[in-house]
Amino acid sequence: MREAVTVSQFAALKAYADEIGFTEVGALPLTAPDEAFKAFYDNFLATGRHADLRYLERKERFDLLTVLPTAQSILLFAYPYRFSSVEMKLRAAPYKIARYAWQRDYHLLLREKLQHIAAQFSLVGRAVTDSAPVPERYWARRAGLGKIGRNGMLISPARGSYFFIAALLIENPLAAQLRQPAAVPASAEDIHSLCGECRLCVDACPTAALTGDGLMHVEKCISYTTIEDTRSASYAPETRRHLWIFGCDICQQVCPYNKTESSYAREELNAEHTAAVDIAAGVVPASRAPLKGSVFLRRGLQKLRDNISAVED
Repeated sequence: MREAVTVSQFAALKAYADEIGFTEVGALPLTAPDEAFKAFYDNFLATGRHADLRYLERKERFDLLTVLPTAQSILLFAYPYRFSSVEMKLRAAPYKIARYAWQRDYHLLLREKLQHIAAQFSLVGRAVTDSAPVPERYWARRAGLGKIGRNGMLISPARGSYFFIAALLIENPLAAQLRQPAAVPASAEDIHSLCGECRLCVDACPTAALTGDGLMHVEKCISYTTIEDTRSASYAPETRRHLWIFGCDICQQVCPYNKTESSYAREELNAEHTAAVDIAAGVVPASRAPLKGSVFLRRGLQKLRDNISAVED
């Protein structure tokens, strides 16, 4: 049996996590997702709104033990990625790429930070950074990091939605005091309590991807079109018109929770990748080498060229 994470250790862990850029940390004992979430998720799949993203159909997404069979607890982390310096470059760039993509590949960046935390506090487990069948938004919501908004994003009322979610599945149990997190209302109440009557995100989406209930038609989403869709030059006119060539932030840009200074990350943590400026200028490198360590690498050179060509047609 591994040593339990004590209250004092968790407080020290949160302080250390804050030093390296994580603004929120939550802890949960390993449990099964509630039936309401399963029904919500199954409805999303049953209606076919997930397009061709078949990996979302993997039922092991509901079972964290398939990711780490010896796991006893899960730690959730929020890591902001919105920087003032990037905002200025984004406004000046002829082409738009999502804010998260300006940073070094978050899979690598966050995994390194989580491994530092695990080593610092003698935790044994596995770092998960959008790299395993784990519904991170659900668990982060359960851990108190935010609520699910009308656009489907996890939104912190204090800090907005421009943050990555990372998780540490650990073999260490939690002390009794940490196993009783604050009660979280049913997810169906999130939009009412967080968004009220606001529909700015739904109205601003140029492709009508958002359905207003925290879900979307994935195949209509500009992010899906410019990143996940393997077809070439298949963009609708409304997609071209907005010049997004990698990802999209429209539903976040209009959100009132992202209009505050607290939605920005500390500038000294900016891990901007050099490829971002060139790609936002419409310059695709001749080889994959300059894309190493960026999120652009996974999509490849031809997809980037197709995206730029599509918005110029």
